[in-house]
Amino acid sequence: MTVLTVRAQDTATAMEEIVEKLGKDSYIVGTKKIGNEMLVKATNNPKKINKTIKKGSERFNNIISKELENNTTFEENNFKKNYDDTVTKNLVNQKSKDIFKEMSTEFKELKNFLNGMVITDMAGLSPNLKNTAKVKLQNMGFSDYLLMKFRKNIRNDDSDQGIQDFIKELAEIFTIDDPINSLISSQYIFVVGASGSGKTSFSAKLAATLVQDIKNYSVVLSKLGKQNEFLNDNLKSYSRLINVPNLSILPENACKKFEEIDKKVIIDVSSNSNTTTQIINNLKKRVGSNKILTILIIPSGSNKYYLKKQIDNYRNMNPIIAFTKLDENFVSPEELSVLAENECSIGYLTETQSILKSINFVNKEILAQYLKDNLSNLSM
Repeated sequence: MTVLTVRAQDTATAMEEIVEKLGKDSYIVGTKKIGNEMLVKATNNPKKINKTIKKGSERFNNIISKELENNTTFEENNFKKNYDDTVTKNLVNQKSKDIFKEMSTEFKELKNFLNGMVITDMAGLSPNLKNTAKVKLQNMGFSDYLLMKFRKNIRNDDSDQGIQDFIKELAEIFTIDDPINSLISSQYIFVVGASGSGKTSFSAKLAATLVQDIKNYSVVLSKLGKQNEFLNDNLKSYSRLINVPNLSILPENACKKFEEIDKKVIIDVSSNSNTTTQIINNLKKRVGSNKILTILIIPSGSNKYYLKKQIDNYRNMNPIIAFTKLDENFVSPEELSVLAENECSIGYLTETQSILKSINFVNKEILAQYLKDNLSNLSM
């Protein structure tokens, strides 16, 4: 009997050498892992192998086929020199369990995928299907993710009612309990977002609302940024208009400066997101998280790529969303889908022009009415 022992980096390499030297009809006698290498023993004369080994062995070419099909490697605990019935049965049972588990997972994924599909014939959507709430909402621009999330709550037998129910569900998930109280209870309000999004005017609107409408607060408007950003700062003009103090603060000494202010501070942030995150985290350690509120400004009508980028930039600050420029655009289904996928909350809605009395603090009823008014034309 010819017995060949091969040491290689993996079983595939060892198999190639055994086939080359003993032929395709060779049999595996045993395998063993030594360090990072595999020790594989094979023979070309199975008749002289004892019965226990023969019973657990497989033809070498079958092992190669299984190796290629399953893309797995032999491990020390899967093969021993002497196979017996118990080991073989255990291996088969475990493999069956793994296969069943994998199939079960795939069936669940397939079921979820099929739940989101609309299956039609070659003629396309029939008039009945076109009038269902789900298809109408898809045509408006709502993502499959959002429709799947609320699929149990969307009535298709009455599409108009189904859309109204969907709008109510959206209003529920997007609103916080009390955006006005969040504003009142916070001492430091960071207004963040991209340049041109409306941060400065929104900061002034918040100050005006606090001073004139909610309570007679002592408010300071502050610009956080580099020295050259203070030269043409519109925030100073707004401060004079509503008669509140104005401060310019550099990132290097921001935390110290903020702690020295004994009034509520609304901060128009021009620093990049990384610097702002660091400042906010340091300030939280000093004064506590409950005294800090972050508001992310999003101009309505933004595309989903811009919106995703802004959310990613400021995600660690856990901001509340404020939509601006609502006199120029409306909040689209695409934007709402992105917010839902990223579990964001909407706290404020405002237009561009007016500073005084121009912020809508969002609750479920206000947001539902806004969505109903602006999405009704899309469902036609």
